[in-house]
Amino acid sequence: MIGQFTARFVSGIRTWQLLIAMLVVPSIAIGVWFTVLYHYHAEGLQIAAFTNIAMISVGVLMVVNSLDSLIRLYTDNLNLTAQRLGRVNYVVFNFLAMVGLTMLFQLDFLRIQWVGALVIALYFGCFVYILANKRAEVAAIKVSPKENILDFGKIELAG
Repeated sequence: MIGQFTARFVSGIRTWQLLIAMLVVPSIAIGVWFTVLYHYHAEGLQIAAFTNIAMISVGVLMVVNSLDSLIRLYTDNLNLTAQRLGRVNYVVFNFLAMVGLTMLFQLDFLRIQWVGALVIALYFGCFVYILANKRAEVAAIKVSPKENILDFGKIELAG
């Protein structure tokens, strides 16, 4: 998901810089967020209602943003765009997909820890595969291909 999104806007950076931009930098913010939450939980600290509401709001926004990005990227890849479906149908479809994905985590057999562990395993599996089989090809990449042009028109059309 992050790779597809980043690939749309990235041009002219080295592979290792893209790795840092996609994995390391976002992980710092998420790590700090969950460290603070764990500290408050482990110490049993009482917090003011406003701070509690603010922390819940940030968490909900992170989840909604992630689901929105995921759904938007996959609907684009499946050609389920607003132009094809119509704006109202597109919004309704994406809203229902977001609610459906959220409701999946209410089922007893599906645990968020398992999903997180699966994602981490996929990252490491891909990394090991690249190191074992594609290292020379990846090391040979100097810059993004010339045909990858940053198109700010896509951003303007989104609004």
